Amino acid sequence: MNRTLKRPMFRIGGSAGTGITSGLDQPRKQYANGTQMPTFQAQGLPGFLTSFGLNLLSTPPQGNIFQTAATAARDPFNRLQASQAAAASTAEDRAFKEKLLERQIESDEAIAEMKKKDSFFAAQTPEEQFRERAKIYSESNIPVIKNNATDLANFEVKNRGENYVQLNFEYDKKTKKFEPDFRSVPEGALTYDPGKGIAYRMTRREDGVLFPIPLNPFTLEPLQDADGSES
Repeated sequence: MNRTLKRPMFRIGGSAGTGITSGLDQPRKQYANGTQMPTFQAQGLPGFLTSFGLNLLSTPPQGNIFQTAATAARDPFNRLQASQAAAASTAEDRAFKEKLLERQIESDEAIAEMKKKDSFFAAQTPEEQFRERAKIYSESNIPVIKNNATDLANFEVKNRGENYVQLNFEYDKKTKKFEPDFRSVPEGALTYDPGKGIAYRMTRREDGVLFPIPLNPFTLEPLQDADGSES
């Protein structure tokens, strides 16, 4: 067998931390500001070793074997380091999106549960309906609903005879707030925005577009003309 391949760095077995892999098993180091330096992850190391091995076979001798190995490892190491840095930069964004999705799912489940209880609420007195709905809304994961649970429950109970549809809220990345979404409210239906304290009636304009006409929440009288202009 070639003498080069008998050297310790090419022997099968052992673990990271010896020979050419020296330093790969060391704990993470920290910068002065407390942030951690990128370290090798299990999924990235096999790719690095594969690229390094292929480079080592095709790299012309650079003095001794260690100089040749260092030259062959340069590009694979840079690619691994770049991939680790990219993964770290997106980790926080992924965690935020996952948390937001969890909150949205919980909110959707709460609203679905509310719809299932509609027949049950119909058999209750207005006072019982109000207490039950206020309790559910006060536990909502959407701040605009949770913070205005009493007003929302009161409006819904007061207008139970109306063609009422609960208003959905979606998270807006630009404003970083939950904004009202009227797309699920059909024509002619009444809805209510607890954050603004305004009721709306979905009305179709002359151009065929559905438009939420703001109403006084107590009298349900329009605050604007039917075409959306100020009255």
